[in-house]
Amino acid sequence: HVEVFRQRLLDEFDMEAIVTPPNVPYTIKYLPSKKNNRPADMPAEVVVEDLIDWPEFGHRIKVLEPVVDVRVLAPMEYAGAVMELMKRKRGMKMETRPIDENTWMFEASMPWADVVTDFHDELKSTSAGFASFDVSESDPPLQEADLCKVDIMLNGEVVDPLAFVCHVDVARSQARVVCEKLQ
Repeated sequence: HVEVFRQRLLDEFDMEAIVTPPNVPYTIKYLPSKKNNRPADMPAEVVVEDLIDWPEFGHRIKVLEPVVDVRVLAPMEYAGAVMELMKRKRGMKMETRPIDENTWMFEASMPWADVVTDFHDELKSTSAGFASFDVSESDPPLQEADLCKVDIMLNGEVVDPLAFVCHVDVARSQARVVCEKLQ
């Protein structure tokens, strides 16, 4: 839906729009360090909803991200593609089972950020529009993850709305995608 809105804005008003990913709340736990770089009045645990509040580089932290249980119903012929999508979106504890002779259910725990970003669109294109999904809160609702904040700089200045959080393994490639779109 966002892409349709962006395209209409361009077609009808000749205006470019930069679409940023939605933010999800992350729980940051400050870990003790020899330097004790955390101010005394700062709590040991904070919930970060705005990336401007993300801790500066140099703090020892543990990041907990919200996780949801995702259930996907899809025709059997799309089983491989659906499983690959869920795996690419960091799906954990994946289970599959047949519902009937043509339909399978796929269940996995997935980070909420990966679900809200573009999971729906990718699932629809992967399954030719025949899959559907729902989510529920996972138990536990937060899980430790190796995440980092990625800042995008233009002319040597950080542009806060372009910042995003992602897994450290894909930070460089995701930042390249954003920069290529800006270029």
